[in-house]
Amino acid sequence: MASNNIYGMAPSRPGDYDPLRPQGIRERWDRKARRWDGDLADEHCHLNEDRAFNRFLEAADAVVAGRAEFCRGQLLVDLGCGTGLVLAHFLDRFKHGLGIDISPQMLAMAAHRQLPRAEFLAGNGFELAKHVPAAGAVFSRGILLSHYGPRWAPLLFEQVRQVLPGGGFAILDFLNAAARHAYASNPDNKSYYLAEQVATLAKQAGFARASILGEPERRVLLVLAER
Repeated sequence: MASNNIYGMAPSRPGDYDPLRPQGIRERWDRKARRWDGDLADEHCHLNEDRAFNRFLEAADAVVAGRAEFCRGQLLVDLGCGTGLVLAHFLDRFKHGLGIDISPQMLAMAAHRQLPRAEFLAGNGFELAKHVPAAGAVFSRGILLSHYGPRWAPLLFEQVRQVLPGGGFAILDFLNAAARHAYASNPDNKSYYLAEQVATLAKQAGFARASILGEPERRVLLVLAER
């Protein structure tokens, strides 16, 4: 039997996200909510190996800076928003923001931030178009592509594309297959992708352009998908 992890429960199994089991997934993330901000602030936490969180912010900062005028009039969707840290970081550069997460406890923590011009909604990325009529940008810093795996990745990209207008863009992160064994944290219960696989998935979903952000040796890479 697997030993409990730092959140007091056994690590997820490869099949937990495939097929989708919303109730079980929701319960797992609810149990992580109270510790989440502290873990992301701890440079020694596994979540921060290779500075994954800060590198997401830095890379997305550069993308937003190059689209500053466009972003000022747009909605930013933070998909898998957790406690709202990413939305809080970028909100002042967008007209308003929406955080979506499957975990009520994560959303409760996010609501305590009392972010201006932002709201939070319970939902999942596979029904994004039902919740969001249009957005200028969708960010997802939670390796959703690696949690749910290649079976669900096309649908996730398709839902994100549907809510973006011309000029809209999305940034999603994923575990890098090319660097998997270079890092201590390389769990077997996640999906790893080569950069070109993710770029191809985005283009097959209807994005006009898809580029990879981050050096080839990084544990986590980002895809910038543009309409």
